[in-house]
Amino acid sequence: MKKFTLGALSVAVAASLMSVAQADTYTIQQVETPEKVRDLFPIAINDNRHSVVLGQLPQDIEFDLTELSETTLASIGIDPEVDDLETYELSVFQYERLVRSLRDSANTVISNPRVSFYDAGFFNGQSVTFNEFFEDTDDATPEQENSTDHIYNGLNNNDIRVGWGSAPYRFNEFTYTTGEGDDEQEVTATYTSRAFTRQAIWSNGSVTKTYPAPEQAYLGGESVMMDINDHNLAVGYASVAVSPASQAFADDCQARLDDGTATRSLYTCLWQRWINLSNATASNLQSFYSRATINSNQSIYDMNAMLWQLDADGNVISTEQLGTLLDRAEGDEGDFSSYAIAVNNNGIAVGQSWTYFDGIEETNRRIKMPAIFIDGEVKPVTENTDYLWGSATDINDEDQVIGFVIRRVQGINRYIGFIYDIQSETFTELPSFFNGSSTIPTAINNEGLIVGTAEIDADLSAQRRRVAFSYESNLEGARFINLNDAVACDSGYYLVSADGINNNGEIVATGILPQEVVDGDGETVTEQFAKTLILDPTSGELNNCSQEENRIERQGASTGLFGFISMLLIGGLITVRRKFSR
Repeated sequence: MKKFTLGALSVAVAASLMSVAQADTYTIQQVETPEKVRDLFPIAINDNRHSVVLGQLPQDIEFDLTELSETTLASIGIDPEVDDLETYELSVFQYERLVRSLRDSANTVISNPRVSFYDAGFFNGQSVTFNEFFEDTDDATPEQENSTDHIYNGLNNNDIRVGWGSAPYRFNEFTYTTGEGDDEQEVTATYTSRAFTRQAIWSNGSVTKTYPAPEQAYLGGESVMMDINDHNLAVGYASVAVSPASQAFADDCQARLDDGTATRSLYTCLWQRWINLSNATASNLQSFYSRATINSNQSIYDMNAMLWQLDADGNVISTEQLGTLLDRAEGDEGDFSSYAIAVNNNGIAVGQSWTYFDGIEETNRRIKMPAIFIDGEVKPVTENTDYLWGSATDINDEDQVIGFVIRRVQGINRYIGFIYDIQSETFTELPSFFNGSSTIPTAINNEGLIVGTAEIDADLSAQRRRVAFSYESNLEGARFINLNDAVACDSGYYLVSADGINNNGEIVATGILPQEVVDGDGETVTEQFAKTLILDPTSGELNNCSQEENRIERQGASTGLFGFISMLLIGGLITVRRKFSR
């Protein structure tokens, strides 16, 4: 078993790239990234200026290369016929590529070991600590070490954080028979399994509690907490039933086992369906909207938006399951779900629900749209048929809801930010930087200050730059602010997303920092690292850095800055890390 260490990688940072830089409108504090992970992303910030963060790509995983499939080995340039797998030394780049390919969402080879990729972190104003509650470290048990993920999605002003964790994987064997007569032989296949897919977690920093899903029939079920208010009302979603189509699929898998024709275990059969659904896209939209590539992020389960009323110690006082905007149509056998994503101190939750385009209950018109969960009901944010997909992402104590919808702009599907006032039932599109700028608001404070990420380039490039933005929604005539223009021009960071804002106006943001690294071959290359930044407001003015100087050189290669940002926003910030991950 080879242990990878960071000894082969040295980092040279220019003196100008300081962790704290003077700015005109905001000063920047970089939260130090623990050595355990490569990148550190922010999730949310509370009024104590404490934050939940996400560590990504662990740097200290041990690999037994003999456990990997030949296809996986070949993908990182290893030939088991030539290379000695017992003594092979991975390079930095081989290691990182291997970790990315073995993470749960990308690893489609069920015989491969699976590795942790995400660490749930809490920043207390001084340093970051990680919570790895489900991690198995006992060598005497069959579970694989470093095979779990943990993510915090929200926290309240009492520093209570909520999220989810996955169970550790273990290796299993399944034996089946092939051939007939003299050609009959037994084949033993290795596969990985775990006790549950995801389970909601609550933590006060010293104690962590878990909340299993109501339905656990296959793969152990899924439950997720997304947010918690100051009155200990947590919201999220959980599996409540196996979808009709998946139940039929499971019955077929079981029938093959019963008649002796199965070539895979029941777990493997359902897991392969689950991972296909979790990576699915809304292909049905292409029948009446061209060029639609929207991730539908489905499951073998019907999920219900969930409310957990907890006490101060995380004990459950009551739970409530909430439905969908419309009932499942007759003949629609797919999973049909709702998801609570954020909650305010008035007990109103917001999120997303399956429904049908224009209310016509046909299978090929399934879409997900923003939803409000209030007084036991599920209500739409908008029923305008200009929009074909969307989600609410946050709500403040003034009952103002923000989120995004998708509509066609000049023939292309674009994300459009919105704000919705529950009391007046008023839906308003946010202006953004220009017409057609895909915009995703992530958080709103009680003053109506909205932050998020939006495209800044008005060209037709597939890699349009995104920047962190702020917008004062309650100020007449307000405009979108590129937060790169609100910090010192020589800060060294490229602010790609503003991920949270508290009632003091303090913002937690994702900054991309180019750094020169020396690889194992002694070559100096530039890589991009994701940093968690806290922006503290000052009384200054905008710098207009983007107009005054070309602070970041645009690179066309996929390994350059904008390839990296594109990867984060498409594969990380939007579909995995942020609250609107469904």
